[in-house]
Amino acid sequence: MSQEQYWILFSKKLSGEASAAELAVLEQMVQEHPEWQYAIQNLEDLWKRSPEEDKTAGEDAFMLHLQRMQELNLSIEDNGRARLIDPVEKKRNFRWYWAAAAVLVILAGLWILDPFTSRKPITTQLISSVNEISTRPGSKSKVQLPDGSVVWLNAGSTLTYNKDFGRENREVTLTGEGFFDVTKDKEKPFIISTESIKIKVLGTAFNVKAYPEDKKTETSLIRGSIEVTIRNRPNDKIILSPSEKLVVENDIARVENRDREWERRTGNIARTELPAIRTLMSINKLKYNPVDSSVAEVQWVNNKLVFRDEAFRELAVRMERWYNVKIEINDERIADERLNGIFETETIEQALGALKEFIPFQYQKEGNTILIYR
Repeated sequence: MSQEQYWILFSKKLSGEASAAELAVLEQMVQEHPEWQYAIQNLEDLWKRSPEEDKTAGEDAFMLHLQRMQELNLSIEDNGRARLIDPVEKKRNFRWYWAAAAVLVILAGLWILDPFTSRKPITTQLISSVNEISTRPGSKSKVQLPDGSVVWLNAGSTLTYNKDFGRENREVTLTGEGFFDVTKDKEKPFIISTESIKIKVLGTAFNVKAYPEDKKTETSLIRGSIEVTIRNRPNDKIILSPSEKLVVENDIARVENRDREWERRTGNIARTELPAIRTLMSINKLKYNPVDSSVAEVQWVNNKLVFRDEAFRELAVRMERWYNVKIEINDERIADERLNGIFETETIEQALGALKEFIPFQYQKEGNTILIYR
């Protein structure tokens, strides 16, 4: 079945025009192509909150497309084939055409997929037998894997897994941050690999923050239990209990830099002769907000950027991903200031204005770059 038919059925679902049989076909297509899950979930969310003017614009855009097809005396059948236009039937099916119009505009705005060409989704790439799902800075996504597990991806994150995921094993690779709600399967443990750690679970909910450029990799367990292995300490198995957080220093790049410097000074020396560096790690208790029992580490899933006793330099990195900007702090005293707060609906300008109430600084915005100075 083609992607064209997928979007036709999805448009009918949005407009409430899809039959039970069509919904069953749509569900089957999603199961066969889990890489399309990202688009359908985000579009459903956008459809529910799209302003009326966006829908009107969508209608205009799609009617222009229909006009071009009409010049060829063609229309789109439910099965994706072209046929002659029936004016009466065109009026009857206008509701799902209108839904398709909004979908077309949203897709164009998100750069997800042009349903009328053979272009691949930008947010989901098929490389050989591997699915790759990515989120750009300033955006987040929710993905349901073939086994029923749900993953929320934070800004600037990538999740990859094999096309045969769930058949013989359940293994994924994460770069960035993700919240996992894993379906329980004792026969097939769910395994997450990052640059510095590997996590093994059966069924649980937890958050993993593993941006390569960050100084630390964090794993926060909400329920269940997980087993964590640190890359350069394979014999050590760390078992986390609910409400515990594992923090691992990202020293991989630092070790590689040290190795290159050692080789430069001493010549071509075997790596086995280099002194070992043991990764620093700690296990802490998660701190719950007494007002609503929320956990700061996972509030990004609810579109809240929560920071508690966090250095401005570290918060700036998170704000870069959150707002899709580049922040440069040229004063060490400002960068070291520690902050507490929550950003939810604030723009980047409003967020910086709020921070200025606690730290005396000035800022200048040029394009996508923000320079902070005293």
